[in-house]
Amino acid sequence: MRLHDEEVERFRALLEYNILDTGPERSFDELARLAAYVSKTPIAFITFVDENREWFKSVIGIDSGIREVPRDKSFGAYVINHSEDVLAVSTPLDDERTRQNPFLQSYPGISFIAGLPLVERGGHRIGSLCVAGFQPKDLSYEQVAMLQTVAGNVILQLEQRRGVPDSAESVPALRTSADKALPERGIPNSDEPNVIHALTGEGTGIGGELFRGTGTGTEEENSSAIRKDIQDLIGRLEKQNRKLTLLCEMDELLQASHDEEEVYTIVTNYSNKLFPGESGALFIFNDMLNILDCVSKWGDNLKSESEFLPDKCWALRLGRMHYVNSSPSELYCQHLTGTSNNDYFCVPMLARGKTLGLIYLQSCVQSAGEADIERELVYTGHIVSTMAKLAALALGNIKHHEALQNYAIYDSLTGLFNRRYMEETLKREVSRVARNKEPLGLIMIDIDHFKQYNDAYGHAAGDMLLRSIGEFFKDGIRREDIACRYGGEEFVLILPGSSLENTCRRAEQLHEDIKRVRVRHRGNFMNSVEVSMGVVVFSEHGSSAELLLESADKALYKAKALGRNRIVVA
Repeated sequence: MRLHDEEVERFRALLEYNILDTGPERSFDELARLAAYVSKTPIAFITFVDENREWFKSVIGIDSGIREVPRDKSFGAYVINHSEDVLAVSTPLDDERTRQNPFLQSYPGISFIAGLPLVERGGHRIGSLCVAGFQPKDLSYEQVAMLQTVAGNVILQLEQRRGVPDSAESVPALRTSADKALPERGIPNSDEPNVIHALTGEGTGIGGELFRGTGTGTEEENSSAIRKDIQDLIGRLEKQNRKLTLLCEMDELLQASHDEEEVYTIVTNYSNKLFPGESGALFIFNDMLNILDCVSKWGDNLKSESEFLPDKCWALRLGRMHYVNSSPSELYCQHLTGTSNNDYFCVPMLARGKTLGLIYLQSCVQSAGEADIERELVYTGHIVSTMAKLAALALGNIKHHEALQNYAIYDSLTGLFNRRYMEETLKREVSRVARNKEPLGLIMIDIDHFKQYNDAYGHAAGDMLLRSIGEFFKDGIRREDIACRYGGEEFVLILPGSSLENTCRRAEQLHEDIKRVRVRHRGNFMNSVEVSMGVVVFSEHGSSAELLLESADKALYKAKALGRNRIVVA
């Protein structure tokens, strides 16, 4: 079968690398592992497609004995012929392009697969970088961008393992081994010159040109230019790979962080590593004051206010990254303290549809040419945008976890601990004081005639009263004391280290102070509050949490039976 000329050149470019049927190599396995990490999938593999098959160079995440599949059933063949930068397929066994793929058939649980082409320096798609998983998903723009960088590093590894030709060699000498192999595979040789074309960002999505064209000049000059292009490419990809590795490290730390302060520290530390010599700041949105507060900064001579209203930042107003160079015609954010010679990025941190903050970065890109500057700015934009998304995701998860935790242990009306938390805490405190032979006091409190408040002022006024009592207890107890809403209009105070004498004294003081709680409703103050109290201590009135609560409840019932507005010790 005679292949069309474009396919012949593509296969010729693949053969030049002498990669087919080689053994495992750690460098390719590490790149596949990095691809799996970036995409958050358990499986990744690197393949090369010749005229008859798709051959697997590296497979990470599954122990498959399949090393190649027929080309007409391969996923890689679709990837290299796909017009877009990435080909993603959900439920592969239901898709006609992947249904008969032997590799996927051996793992029927795979419900997502995506592939990016491996584009060599001449612009030919010689293979694919693929990721797969057992859960449906969509790759984000940042994940695709980082995967494209990994794909570029695969090509870099191919170039490094083959080596760069000496300046004395002619360009056609690059394909000597490939030419020898072509007739054996039934592919006609080509007399067309093997000129190194420009590989632009259209195939990779990151940066501009990776190679300069070398179609003119002597063979020695062309060879020297090729070597310089490859060296420049190696330098750029190694720099990008270092930043990508740092981003992955930062992501791991952010996912493991427990509070917001840890997130601030991680972002600051890695900003210094990712953008050495540049200045920036992390701003967090203050819901109560409706302003952005600077919680951390790095570098020198920060040209931004430390706090400002959201409307002062174009990124927050637009809901996307805002980049400004030092041109006077640019739309500078109003939170800047100076606009002269200031290139900067403002990137909003968005999570769960809410603005959590902003990353501000002053850029000081210095390169030789305009193309280099543009490439660096584009890549810096990718990095800082990814940082903002990772930080926002971590903060969003922390806030969500805190909200769930608060819902589980706090009473939503009064802000005090709820009954469930009180019962668990009381058990723990009883065990602790029993071991340490320490006292423990408990006061059960009930608002007298609470139904009359609801009848006279309405249930909304009753809720206002309960909230006010909750604030009173939070302000009137010691730091180590635990105030809880037991249910309805009943409250419980747990007083670690308090003897019976001290507990009674505290109860008397609270009984008097609570009468001064006044609640305004519809312009008028409601009647002053009166409460009944039952006082108990461990272990005089109970040797367990259940017995203590039972004794306190009986003392409270007795106080109410004696006429209310009084304190009774069990």
